Amino acid sequence: MKINMPVTDKEVLMKKSEILVTRTDLKGRITYANDAFIAISGFTREELIGSSHNIVRHPDMPTAAFDDLWTTIKQGKPWSAPVKNRTKSGDYYWVEANVVPIYQNGVLHEYLSARYAPNREQITHAENVYKKLNANIAKLRPTGIAAVAKAVSETAISKKVALALTMILALTGFSIYRLFLAQEYLPLAATSVLTLVAAGIIASLTHEVIATLETCIYALYCIADGKFKNRLNLNRSDQLGDLLRGLYVVQVMLNSQLAESRQMTTDALQINRALDNVHSGVMVADPNFNIIYMNQAVQRLFKKAETDIREQLPDFNADKLMGANIDIFHKNPAHQRDMLEKLTDSHRSELTIGGHNMVVVANPVISEDGERIGVVAEWLDRTVEVVVEQEVAGIVHGAVMGDFTRRVEIQGKDGFFKQLGEGLNELMETTESGINDVVRVLGALSRNDLTQTITNDYAGSFGQLKDDANTTVDKLKEIVSQIKEATDNINTGAKEIASGNNDLSHRTEEQAASLEETAASMEELTSTVQHNAANAQQANQLAVDASDIAGKGVEVVGQVVRTMDDINESSRKIGDIISVIDDIAFQTNILALNAAGDQGRGFAVVAVEVRNLAQRAATAAGEIKHLIDDSVVKVAGGSKLVTQAGHTMEEIVGSIRGVTVMMSEISAASTEQTAGIEQVNMAISQMDDVTQQNAALVEQAAAAAESLEEQAQSLAVTVAQFKVDAYSRHAFDDMPQTKSTGSFQKAKNQATYMPAKSVARFPEPSRSAIKAQPISQLASDEWEEF
Repeated sequence: MKINMPVTDKEVLMKKSEILVTRTDLKGRITYANDAFIAISGFTREELIGSSHNIVRHPDMPTAAFDDLWTTIKQGKPWSAPVKNRTKSGDYYWVEANVVPIYQNGVLHEYLSARYAPNREQITHAENVYKKLNANIAKLRPTGIAAVAKAVSETAISKKVALALTMILALTGFSIYRLFLAQEYLPLAATSVLTLVAAGIIASLTHEVIATLETCIYALYCIADGKFKNRLNLNRSDQLGDLLRGLYVVQVMLNSQLAESRQMTTDALQINRALDNVHSGVMVADPNFNIIYMNQAVQRLFKKAETDIREQLPDFNADKLMGANIDIFHKNPAHQRDMLEKLTDSHRSELTIGGHNMVVVANPVISEDGERIGVVAEWLDRTVEVVVEQEVAGIVHGAVMGDFTRRVEIQGKDGFFKQLGEGLNELMETTESGINDVVRVLGALSRNDLTQTITNDYAGSFGQLKDDANTTVDKLKEIVSQIKEATDNINTGAKEIASGNNDLSHRTEEQAASLEETAASMEELTSTVQHNAANAQQANQLAVDASDIAGKGVEVVGQVVRTMDDINESSRKIGDIISVIDDIAFQTNILALNAAGDQGRGFAVVAVEVRNLAQRAATAAGEIKHLIDDSVVKVAGGSKLVTQAGHTMEEIVGSIRGVTVMMSEISAASTEQTAGIEQVNMAISQMDDVTQQNAALVEQAAAAAESLEEQAQSLAVTVAQFKVDAYSRHAFDDMPQTKSTGSFQKAKNQATYMPAKSVARFPEPSRSAIKAQPISQLASDEWEEF
């Protein structure tokens, strides 16, 4: 007998609702164990499947109990008794074991064990019995009369009935024999008939009961064999009919439940097949976190990673994961168990096993009663993805650091990651090629080689980069060529400037000498002008005095003119009076004539006298008038002459005043001329100073021109270093090269600048006059764009 050790005194209690189920072959090897049995036993499914059923045997169980078990089930009979089992850790648990033989097609196929949770009375009774059996003070089966009684009680019904009929017939035969001896033929006949009738009834009843029982037994075995369509007589109205009907109801119910179970099994199988064919790896664990299901994806996942995982877990076997505990994947199982036991929603975690980056998404499985019945986990091997991420990160980092030589390893990748790797590699190759071309061209530019261009074909931005780079090289070629041409022009211009500056220097010296002579002449002219200005001032004063005297003469002539006007006016009035006297004489004469003719001849003498008087008055008046008229005419002529004299005096005065004004202007002009000559003299002095400065500046300009010539030659040498064609490198090799002597800086240091003064300001040259004119087309739009 196998003794499993060690053992402890710790009892593990079964749940009332649990049923521990196992199946064994005819030799007692376990072929199936449900999750409840695996959980309470402590063994894994792999450890149980294929092992002998005595792997859970406890040392306290007597050998007689197991002998009785095997004796019973080998006879094709069920066996039931309380059994004490041992867990893997040595703890124990009690079960009410029920072992039944399973037939297929009438042949014993296997044994099925179903274990229930026993009550405490059963456990106590079993402990007492097993102690006595182990102490050999009790027997499991009865002996002696008890054994005979048990054997009789277990005799077949047909035998019991036959025995009873035999005894009844024997007793009845003895009674018939006594009646026959007593020659009591009527009681003998009655007894014989009744005996035969009773025997027939008993035989018929026995046959029907036995036949019905055999039918029921057959039907039950058929049901046990999975056959639920057994024909039963449902028309009997006796107890046997009730038995058959009850069995039929059980058969129909079991058949319906079997159909439902098959449907559930089909559904579960469909789900199982569906899970087996999903891309994600799915694993299901029971409440004790033992693996009870793995789909094909997760099996392939662990099978593929098995070799790598064994480096970290040497005992790892992908083929034996079913039934194993998920603790094998965790360094801290207690923490993971606590987290999973409290899990109410999805939980995502990442772990690294054997160099493989695994992502596990766990979800609790809750029954309809709200009981946690397991955990379903989705497994994803992100190793390739992580490798790709790391490779991509490395490539990106390398690209950031300027390294475009890195590539994604395509081997071992498929699907999206292969396409991604190929795309990245193509991108890096294109980028590397484009960058290398640009580096090559720019390197050539750094070596003054303008013959290198990009010839590879590119699209998009790289194509634009190619075009821009080639255009840049072409523009630089054009610019360098233009600079070379401009350098020649600058060199020639510098030489001409230097020559012109030499001539200008000589002319400036001559101008300085002329300015000195001009300054001396201007000093003499200034003295003469000052003397003229003094004479002009004296003449101006005399003109002013003459103007005053003429003004006074004009006033006197004016007074004469006014007096003559008065005389003329008096003469005119006298003439008027004489005219009146003449008129009176005339009228008197007229009156005298009229008186002489009309009024009488008496006044003739008077009239003659009056007439004579009138005539003399008229004659005198005429003479007076003639004299006055002549006087008036003469006065008028004198007045006219006086008026003309007054006008003449006014004209003289005006002329004198004009002369005075002109003399004043001449005096002022002489004064201003004196001041201007002084300013001109000062300006000439300044021009002399400026000329001296110009002489120094001319020397400086000459030095600058010489320096410019040297720089132009240096620029030509520098530009000549650019290779724009096969011959341009040596284009300026024969050009004379000079070194700057620093004459420009020396002349600059010797130049003296005069501070600006407000006395004389010279006009500034226009900006357009000093604006630099381009020698060649260096400031084109293309250059500005470049």
